[in-house]
Amino acid sequence: MQIAEEITQVFNFIGSLVCHQRPERTLFIGGQYLPVCARDTGAFIGLLLGYMLVLFLGRKAAKGPPNLYLSSAMMLPLFVDSFGQILGFWISTNALRLLTGLFFGTALTPFLIYAHSLSFLKGKTPLIRKLEPENAVLDDQDSWFDAKALLLGIIFSIVLFLTINSLADSAFPLFYWTLSIPIIISIVWHFFILLPILLILALRKLMHSR
Repeated sequence: MQIAEEITQVFNFIGSLVCHQRPERTLFIGGQYLPVCARDTGAFIGLLLGYMLVLFLGRKAAKGPPNLYLSSAMMLPLFVDSFGQILGFWISTNALRLLTGLFFGTALTPFLIYAHSLSFLKGKTPLIRKLEPENAVLDDQDSWFDAKALLLGIIFSIVLFLTINSLADSAFPLFYWTLSIPIIISIVWHFFILLPILLILALRKLMHSR
C-alpha cells in the first residue's frame, strides 16, 4: 500500500509539470484523481491511440498528408470548447473535455509524424522513423493516413470515451492504474524523451549550418 501511494505521488508530480490538476476538472477513478485533468487525460491517451493507428494503418508508400478535413474536424472541437469556456459562453464538463481531448490527440499524432517526415529530422528520431511515410510530399493526393483510418480513430476514441467516462467515481483501484500508467508513459515520452531529442537534433542542425 505504501509503495502504491509513493508511485501515485510520483505520477501526480509528473502530471503537475504539464497540467493544472484542478480537482473539479480531473476525473476521480479508482479512488484517486488521475494525474492530469480530463482534457489532458483524453489528449495523452489519444496520442498513444494515434501511434497504434499509424502503426497498423499508415500507408508507408503513400506520399500525401493525413486527410486534412477529418483531422481538422477532430482537432477543432477542443479549441472551440476551450475558448468558449474561457470567453464565458458556456461551462464545459469533464465528459466533454475528455471527448475533445481524445479526438484531438488521436488526430494530432499522424499529423505530427507526417510533419516530422517533411523536415530535416526525417529518419533521425527513434521510433518515429519507423512510422514515417517513405517519401512524403505535401501536395500529393494519395493520403498517407486517409479518411478511413481517421474514421476508425473516431470510433476508437468514442469507445475509449464511453469506457473511461463510465469509470468516473469508481472505487476499484485497478481502474486508476489502467489509465494512469499510459498517461504517464505518454507524458514522459512526449515531454521528456521526444522533445529533448528534437531540440538536440535541431541545435545540431543549426550549429552545422553555420
